[in-house]
Amino acid sequence: MKALGLIAEYNPMHFGHTYHIRESQALKKPDVTIVVMSGSVVQRGDFAMHDKWVRTHTALHNGVDLVIELPSFYVLQSADYFAQASVDLLDRLHVSDLVFGSETGDLNPLKSLLALHQTSAFKAAVKAASAEGLSYPDAMVKATQNADLKLGLTPNNILGLGYLKALNALDSQINADTIKRTKRTYYAPLKKFQKIQSATAIRTAINSGQSAASYVPDPLSGVIDTAPTVQLADFYREFSYRLKMVDNAAFKQQFGFAEGLENRFLKAHHHATYFDFLEAVKTPRYTYAHINRAMMHFLLHTPAAFDAFDAPPYIRILGMTKTGQAYLNHVKKDLHLPVYTSAKHGQHPLLDFEIKISQLIATKTNQDFAQKELNPPIRV
Repeated sequence: MKALGLIAEYNPMHFGHTYHIRESQALKKPDVTIVVMSGSVVQRGDFAMHDKWVRTHTALHNGVDLVIELPSFYVLQSADYFAQASVDLLDRLHVSDLVFGSETGDLNPLKSLLALHQTSAFKAAVKAASAEGLSYPDAMVKATQNADLKLGLTPNNILGLGYLKALNALDSQINADTIKRTKRTYYAPLKKFQKIQSATAIRTAINSGQSAASYVPDPLSGVIDTAPTVQLADFYREFSYRLKMVDNAAFKQQFGFAEGLENRFLKAHHHATYFDFLEAVKTPRYTYAHINRAMMHFLLHTPAAFDAFDAPPYIRILGMTKTGQAYLNHVKKDLHLPVYTSAKHGQHPLLDFEIKISQLIATKTNQDFAQKELNPPIRV
């Protein structure tokens, strides 16, 4: 069976995502479509606006056959690590093709960037720029001397570059391709009467009390305006309380802190709001996403010992169609990783971590998300 692999967060799924699915399927004509999807948290350092089961259900109704959870530990890392873990899962699942969206819609500039990034001169230039106090993304831009390639360092192109790096590092047989993203840019505001909107614009609309039902596909459209939502800012009180109770020594057992970031956290502990804290910690070295991911790790008590998990140690199924199940049956003897259909207590530390996150989210909602972690996959 020919398997198409996609990597997504669907936070929330919108018509740009359904376009990506349709165009990728038209391009590759697969027998099965597999998505590696972030679960309860997202890579920019926040909780997913809607729970993983709502997002899985929507994906399965819009062309996806198998939804695999990217463990939250890998989601809450930089783009390269996020990409590496996602590609590793697709490679383990024997996917034949990976198609991702990009601003260029052309692999050639990304391949040129990949070749540049593998040179010792580029790596030295990035290291020097980082030593000046620049964040890694800014250091990468500064180190890219070619003006045309520099223009290609846009958010989705950088993520696509991460996928190519991961495929190269794994010596994977997966064939990579890209399609051009549709008109709406990542940070574009909501525009009435236009079908495709950015996920950011949709989240902003929901948070401001606007209806987003017309901007997302079924079945999400029926619940998006009423489904419980959470975000990191909702947990600032809990975060702030813990921060006031610790000292530098506590961060040695905590994943996600390096280069003195813990000192900036401790100095800013008195700020009363999430946004004030974020601005107090922000420097050219630390992007907002970097700080948010560190805040999430601190709030979730992510153990430093998790760093030993350099690649996803299992395949967790969130949902599948009959086609997805048939594919799993077809490849199961060659997966070489345990396949989990739920997050049972004690099964694996990273699965216990998922339950812990759901227990935390449940404190802000009226739903027992921790119980849902124990349920079997969604079937469509």
